[in-house]
Amino acid sequence: MTDWQSKKHPTFPGVVGAAIAIGMAGGARAQFPAETSKSEVERVEALLDDAFRAIEGIHDYVGILRKKELFEDALIEQRIAFKFSRPFRVYLRYLEPHPGREVLYVRGENKNRLRAHRGSGLDVTVSLNPRGRMAMAEGHHPVTEFGIEHMLELAARDIRKAVRRRDATLHVSDGGTVSGEPTWRIDLRSPPGGRKVIARRNETLWDIATRTKQDMYVILHHNEAIDSPGDVRPGQEVFIPHYYVSRGRYFISKRTHLLIKLVLWDHRGELYESYEYRKLDLNPGLNERDFDHRDEEYNFVRHQR
Repeated sequence: MTDWQSKKHPTFPGVVGAAIAIGMAGGARAQFPAETSKSEVERVEALLDDAFRAIEGIHDYVGILRKKELFEDALIEQRIAFKFSRPFRVYLRYLEPHPGREVLYVRGENKNRLRAHRGSGLDVTVSLNPRGRMAMAEGHHPVTEFGIEHMLELAARDIRKAVRRRDATLHVSDGGTVSGEPTWRIDLRSPPGGRKVIARRNETLWDIATRTKQDMYVILHHNEAIDSPGDVRPGQEVFIPHYYVSRGRYFISKRTHLLIKLVLWDHRGELYESYEYRKLDLNPGLNERDFDHRDEEYNFVRHQR
């Protein structure tokens, strides 16, 4: 066990969370389903290309993130007000649960550790490893993966893998209105399957995720014998699913071309993750004060040790 929460008991009062069916690896690969036509694939790729071009033009943005994440049988829901600015600066203020909780992360500052305080009880400002137990309790992703761009990269990885592997279904339809935005919706259904890798000496699941280009928490979710990222023995077999999820819905704004919502289901058909970016204000002109823990608008200094 390492400095991290158990996936079976995500009860530690963490400060931030911000990512497929288990089958036998190998075997014959299914043909690309007939209902996914070439024109459908071209529409999907065009929507993704537009989304990447759109996010490149966004330097900063503010809004509210509504997220749901599955931990064993518990679905944790949160609403978080945020500020984000390139190259990578994030401020989070929890609305529910844990109202008053604040998190600040600026890449390259504070030894690349986040600052946070709980907002209630014995409340002091602490500096934490973004991948540590406290920082990632109640969250699938570290704060270093926060934002619309990471969400888009997550979606594009599975969608483009489906096009490349020709073993999943893709469909584009009208997505209705999401947070006041008319949207396109991309649906993905992927088959079971994956591969097994052997853990190397001193490897954690973070290392294996980097080596296999799969998300750490997804690997954790699919390996019941592993309880935390550090709970890996040299020589142990680790299952790596081909896809991030078994089913996904991705909502892209027709107005801004940004990916503003995704809903994902796991290999059991249970809701695994849902992220929705609401009330977005794009390129508002955030400045250094917006990411300064000493700013009077925030409560980091008030709770400094």
